[in-house]
Amino acid sequence: MAATMRLIRGLRGIIVPCGLRFVSVGGRRTRGGFSKPLGKHPQVKQGILEGVPRRIPGTTKVSYTNSKGRTFNFSVPVAEITHPQVRLTNATGSWREIDTSFCELGDMEDDMPSEVDAYLRAESDVCSVPDLREAFTSLCKEYVLMDTSGMKSTLSLTELNVGPDYEHYDRRLRRKRHWLAVRHRFEDVRHIIWPELGKGASSPCLNHALTARQMLDTLLWLDAASTFCVRKVHASDLAPEEEFMPLDLRREVEIVAHYVSREPGFFAPENNAVELFVSCAALCSNHGVAFSLFFRGQHVTESDALSHTNSIFLNMPTPCTTFGAIRVMAVLGSDPSQFRFSRSDGTVERGVVLLALSRLVGVEAFGNSDALENVGEAELCTILRFCVNVKEQNAAFFVRMKKANKTGSRVDHEGEEEEVSFVLKYEQLLHMAVSRCKHLLYQLDGPRTQVMSENGDIPLIDLQKHAECSNKDALIHYHLSMRSAQGLRRVALGAQTSAELVELIQRLEVGDARVSGNTLLMDLVNHLSHKAAAGKVSISLREVNTVLPLLARIQSEAKGELGPRYDRLISILGTSIGAAVQGRYNNEDIVELIEGLAACQIVPSTFRQVEMTLYRLVMGHECSLSHVTRILRAFCALHGVEVSPVLLTSVASRVADSFGDRLGCHKHVKEEEDGECEVLVGLMQALSMCKYAALPSLVLLSWQSSLFNGNKMSLDSCRNYAALLACAADSTRAHNTLLSQQMGRESQRLCLYYVQNRGHDDISEFSQLVTTLGMVGCQRNEKDEVWAAALSDYIRRQSLTEARGSTMSVSELACTLKETLELCAVVNVQKPDVVTVIERVLLNRFKQAEAATSSNEACEELATSACCVVGLHHACEELRRAAADTLRRAILRAEEALEVSLEERRQRPQDRSFEVAALRATEVKNVHGNLILRYSAALQQGGMASYVEEAGF
Repeated sequence: MAATMRLIRGLRGIIVPCGLRFVSVGGRRTRGGFSKPLGKHPQVKQGILEGVPRRIPGTTKVSYTNSKGRTFNFSVPVAEITHPQVRLTNATGSWREIDTSFCELGDMEDDMPSEVDAYLRAESDVCSVPDLREAFTSLCKEYVLMDTSGMKSTLSLTELNVGPDYEHYDRRLRRKRHWLAVRHRFEDVRHIIWPELGKGASSPCLNHALTARQMLDTLLWLDAASTFCVRKVHASDLAPEEEFMPLDLRREVEIVAHYVSREPGFFAPENNAVELFVSCAALCSNHGVAFSLFFRGQHVTESDALSHTNSIFLNMPTPCTTFGAIRVMAVLGSDPSQFRFSRSDGTVERGVVLLALSRLVGVEAFGNSDALENVGEAELCTILRFCVNVKEQNAAFFVRMKKANKTGSRVDHEGEEEEVSFVLKYEQLLHMAVSRCKHLLYQLDGPRTQVMSENGDIPLIDLQKHAECSNKDALIHYHLSMRSAQGLRRVALGAQTSAELVELIQRLEVGDARVSGNTLLMDLVNHLSHKAAAGKVSISLREVNTVLPLLARIQSEAKGELGPRYDRLISILGTSIGAAVQGRYNNEDIVELIEGLAACQIVPSTFRQVEMTLYRLVMGHECSLSHVTRILRAFCALHGVEVSPVLLTSVASRVADSFGDRLGCHKHVKEEEDGECEVLVGLMQALSMCKYAALPSLVLLSWQSSLFNGNKMSLDSCRNYAALLACAADSTRAHNTLLSQQMGRESQRLCLYYVQNRGHDDISEFSQLVTTLGMVGCQRNEKDEVWAAALSDYIRRQSLTEARGSTMSVSELACTLKETLELCAVVNVQKPDVVTVIERVLLNRFKQAEAATSSNEACEELATSACCVVGLHHACEELRRAAADTLRRAILRAEEALEVSLEERRQRPQDRSFEVAALRATEVKNVHGNLILRYSAALQQGGMASYVEEAGF
């Protein structure tokens, strides 16, 4: 019994009370069951539905959320939403009220009502004109300040939904109605607010109803509304397409300019002159009106009749803030020629422009050292472009002032004081702009460079009650956050801005040849590649064409090597080029692209796309003849003589068609067609560079048509056409001797005309001329010694530096030396300076080749040039001996190559048959044997064989 009680006491702790059940999980005792219900059913996840299409045509997604919080998606046909079904049974309970405000037919047929309609229906009197102007201005303001956030640019059936797409669809339609109302009301009020000039007799009271300031204010709001017009036309729109396009406000701008010019003191400082000046200039720039119309009749006397540009600068207000000066620079930068105030000798011609520019860059706007610390990338580009235009238009003036500063000449009169003051202000502004560029590029104040709006003011829109907002009494638009309200914005140099800054800084330092040493330019180029590689922005063809000339200059200074630091940039440029040629492009941009690639000798991975695009332009006659000439020259620089024959034939047929069209009416050739003759000569010259086989026939056609005889061509075109005639005469000499002689005489006549009217030439032009005269066989005529004297003077006038001669190839130098010596012998000219320099350059080339190890092609070119030089008995003896030594080394190399080929023939590879090895050995023997024979013959004919034998062959 005692044992039983002890067992009961031991089991007392594990006895489960009634109604509770304990479950042991992992050795721990947990309470089971539910003390109270959970209040919701357990959620069961749905499996993936296979085979159900996500997008069913003709339907839209509708979401439904039940009371439990669960969401269901249905694909409902659009027709059930736009045209709900009506059940005939129990019709009283199934009718639904549908909002039809989106219906386009009813909304677009009638104009949107506005306050302007009431004033137009009323009788016109003087008192109603200002009210009408206020109503029309308010209508334009409401459209300009309308909230467009969230509006999509396309329409689709899925937007007919109960969600935000439907709301945007309705707002987009309301915006279209508002714009049409503005356009239609403008046609009604344009002759009331801006009356016709010279027609005031019909309504004399209307001319004085509004002031010039009121007319300008309304015109500015109308121009802003026209800038933000709809532009995008949908197929369902009932209005014609031209009603969605911007307005033509040229007439209104001219009328406002007329009234402003008759109102003295309109641009007075107390009237916020800078804002008015900028607004009027922007209106004139947008609508093609001369800005000088606003100042006609002001400050002009009979003794001092200022030009239009002078009147603009005379009335230009003095900006007191930095951003005011930047705005003035922006509106004046459309025509860079108006910044010219000096003559070609550097003296000041237009003092009014100089004084105005001095006020523009004065101490009021840019006096502080930190004046540009709040300037972003767009404003920085505006300042640098202004500086570039001023420097380029007055380059001689800045050179004169720089020389005067070095010599320390004293200032004599007040005009020179103004000049010195302007130069100091200009240099200070330029230094500040470059410093700001470095600040933004290197991020000197941290990775997040920020600037405030103009003067740190909160950018509240004037009269924001017109802005579309849920609360009309709100002063700040609900899309403006606190950061935007404070005027803070982040500034960083993007790819487009970097490319523009590269162009501007390069143009500023165009006089300095140290482009590769400019760290700022190189860092801007690398920054451009980093931004593009990171995918921040895309690079357009304009940016690519800006960078390529800079790379070409760097490559020329680096002796033809860019280095691995530019590999990433070249890769990015190739990708950008491939993307750009697939979209819309300008012919000028694509031609500049191929010229830039040819200058850099870069063939990107997407070059095939560029090539096909250019082929389509040329063969489809979609570009001008000047563009075709530039394309052929670029292809020749890239591919050499391996330009597509199909392309050359297409170009030649176009030139022949042009000759045929002009041949029928050559008696009526006008002076303005002289430019086309020069273009045709340049195009045939490009075909000659590409080694077009049928070029002599084309030149013969041009000569037989006599189209170039009656037209005035430039001297360069005369020289090029003479070279073309000489080549054609040389090729037709075997078939038609008489025709060849006639073309040769015409070529000689053009050359002599060129010689008589041309002074100093570059070595390339001089080489072309003497080669042309050598081809036509210039013989001395004792009856006419005028041409001989002119040719003698021309040869004596030529000068050449060793640095310029070192840039030419050895073959060009040898050919030029040969033709020049022969020409000097004909006209009895002693050895001129140009011959001495060429001989010195060739001698250095031959001596450098003796110590250096060059490729086979370079050695063969050098040996060919030596063959030409060794036979020139009028050349200096030292040069001929150097050429003979070059030929001796070439013969030794050819003999060594023969011995190597014989040794390889004895050790024939196992994978090569006896016949293949024998053919290969015979080919090598013939090639090197012919070289040995040709070099030996040149030494024998030049009389230098004995010298080579004595030197130890």
